Amino acid sequence: MVYFSCANEGGVTMDITNLPDIQLSDLQLFLAVERYGSFTKAGERLFITQSWVSKRISNLEDMLGFRLFDRTKREVALTPAGLILKQRLEGVTFNILNAIQAAQEVQSETTHSLRLGCLEWKSGVFIKKLEYFADQNPQIIVDLDLKPYHELFIDLSLGRKDLIFTFSHIHGQAASDEYSVLTFLQVPLVAYMHRNHRLAGKKVLEVEDLQDVPLLTLEERASSYHIDHIRQLFLPRNIRPVIAKYADDVSDHFGNVLMNKGILLASQYLMGESWKEMIACSPIRDVYYELVAIWKTNNSNPALKIFLETLPEIFS
Repeated sequence: MVYFSCANEGGVTMDITNLPDIQLSDLQLFLAVERYGSFTKAGERLFITQSWVSKRISNLEDMLGFRLFDRTKREVALTPAGLILKQRLEGVTFNILNAIQAAQEVQSETTHSLRLGCLEWKSGVFIKKLEYFADQNPQIIVDLDLKPYHELFIDLSLGRKDLIFTFSHIHGQAASDEYSVLTFLQVPLVAYMHRNHRLAGKKVLEVEDLQDVPLLTLEERASSYHIDHIRQLFLPRNIRPVIAKYADDVSDHFGNVLMNKGILLASQYLMGESWKEMIACSPIRDVYYELVAIWKTNNSNPALKIFLETLPEIFS
């Protein structure tokens, strides 16, 4: 352990032994709690649980040796020490991430880099579009990660991603002046089912075909936006969907589809050619997901500007 010692303005020496253990993400989380006024709201914005936020802040306070927040049942407020830390940190973390990115660009001897993230789609069509952009712009190094949405949004909020791709019905947390959102493509909603399912022979399904059919969907805590989207699909037709099983991620339902436990409604990009011998998919007539790109409004990366200018053309 590296040992640090410093003196404050009054000449009193303070020992700081845990600085090496402090992560940049912990400081970002501290700023998020202060900004949104509660552990719960900060967790909602970052798609993490309130208990995890509370644990990380408590660990940070232990490492620093002082309390950051005065906690009550209704709200949290900065302590005097927390206020000083907040004032000194604002803007610093963003500059650190920009400095790291600039250093990486020099090291790789390239003009710019572009860090993208998208959901864990198996379809090669989407990836080929991004490969086309990379081929047309050899001066830009494109880095792509495939992750669940809550991890993508954390990466975006912490500056680890320049832009992420997701669907309009699950991006509500990003709808603010801090983020920009561009809708650029409609992706058909399809029903994934076992090839022995009674609906597997239909080339196109009506929403009414799904009445009384067991469906596989997400837990509300995992994505309330997905649940709302499914409800709005059935509500105008006065149909109450039958939910057979819930999961925290759509990929967790692959086994249930293979076991013929129900139908999974998801985008055309989800599985691609995966399990095509055992899983059938049929589009739902005239129902689409809107694919959106999300980035921080204050992101000044020139590579991001080039990408956004060509995005409609790439996916036309």
